[in-house]
Amino acid sequence: MLQKLEQAQEAFEKKREQVNPQYKPAWHLSVPAGWLNDPNGFCFYRGKLHLFYQYHPYDSVWGSMHWGHWTSDDLIHWQEQPVAMAPDTPADEGGVFSGTALVDGDRLYLVYTGVTKPDERGRSLQQQCIAQSDDGIHVQKWLDNPVIGKECLPEGSCPYDFRDPKIQRMTRGYRLIVASKGSSGGQLICFRSDDMKHWTYTGVYVDHMGSMTECPDAFEISKKNVSIFSIIPNDEDRSPDFKSVVYMVGHEENDRLVSSGKPEPVDWGMDFYAPQTTCAPDGRRLMVGWALSWGHVMPTHTLGHGWAGMMSMIHELDLDRNGKLCHKPLRELKALRRNERRLTGVTISNETILPAFSGDKQELMLDIDMKEAESFTLHLLKTQEEAFIIHYDKARNLLRADRSQCGYPLTMDGSAEQMPFCEAPVPLKDGHLELHVFVDVSIVEIFADEGRKVLTSLAFPKGKDAAVSVSASGNAYIEQMTAWRLA
Repeated sequence: MLQKLEQAQEAFEKKREQVNPQYKPAWHLSVPAGWLNDPNGFCFYRGKLHLFYQYHPYDSVWGSMHWGHWTSDDLIHWQEQPVAMAPDTPADEGGVFSGTALVDGDRLYLVYTGVTKPDERGRSLQQQCIAQSDDGIHVQKWLDNPVIGKECLPEGSCPYDFRDPKIQRMTRGYRLIVASKGSSGGQLICFRSDDMKHWTYTGVYVDHMGSMTECPDAFEISKKNVSIFSIIPNDEDRSPDFKSVVYMVGHEENDRLVSSGKPEPVDWGMDFYAPQTTCAPDGRRLMVGWALSWGHVMPTHTLGHGWAGMMSMIHELDLDRNGKLCHKPLRELKALRRNERRLTGVTISNETILPAFSGDKQELMLDIDMKEAESFTLHLLKTQEEAFIIHYDKARNLLRADRSQCGYPLTMDGSAEQMPFCEAPVPLKDGHLELHVFVDVSIVEIFADEGRKVLTSLAFPKGKDAAVSVSASGNAYIEQMTAWRLA
């Protein structure tokens, strides 16, 4: 078992020496070298925030899944830890897939999906496994893995699409919520145990969700049950409006989520998937996601930079009075603010360059009076003909983020993306458009509609000017625009 870990760690150290850091974000977490996807095991343990992640150390594309690992003392500065798990047992030699963490007493438990080697028909069983740690760094897999094998599945469930367990400590015993493919398509199913060793199927938590669900999370806010999960759509569900990560709010009855409404998007951007949440010691519900979408190819791979994959920033989550999920930027990020700049009381119509606001590592807050304007546009990462465009159309109450004019497309062959933009409905507030925008070299995150809408998207400009400009149709009045360098 140690041999596979040692090989992964050796590759980790060797390959990061060859990485080109051109598009490395400054304060978003990015894989040191190789490939990163889903966040895993997001938790607080022994005074530190731990974030594990799906990791392939040998190439900058998806491959044999390991678990990488970071820790933080303050939520903004991170330390790389040794590779936590490698595919090195019969239960997981096909891959150590995604999972979650549970702190129980002084011990950290990591519950994950072990994938077997493919059979003669190319099929790999997906089964639920457990590992533990007494120091948060060294991880020991249970010898009797898997703890939930194919024989535990209800009739009609596919043992080859059964993954991403969410572990919870309940009033009595433990519960797992696991993504599954059943006769009705994608679903989340529940198991209960008194000792984490012997598990019993207890029912369907959520069903009729695309062709397959992935990466479930479940938690309480304001005495309401919230579930977040990702959806692989049926062919008939695929459309420009489809969002792959959704949430549902309701209450639980016998291990089933009774929702008060339809699933709604968690993030409206182009690059956000498989988020996990955890509860901070002060009670805040924190969330982080993988900042990419399946089908998108990072130019850091095609350009040979030796790495591909980063995380979104950490969000603080809450519910508004109508039960809608609201996001706030992690408050600890304010400690990184430097070089404040302000612009107030300026009317904008034609495009205007704002030299004082240029930069590729910054936070911007805008309050725009739209009463005499039909639209407003913010250009970021601008270099001559390049720009990442944020556009608001007042007649349609629609906010759009567009990277079609910003450097490299996220395709394997460099061809134009089919849909290099995203849109979200954003109403004005008393005639004003309020935006909170974060730019970190190759990622842009936009908070709008008082945090009810977030758009996370990658961008890889070829130029380095990172200028900022604004324009409007009609007259847009900048009530206030404030920026800080984040470093």
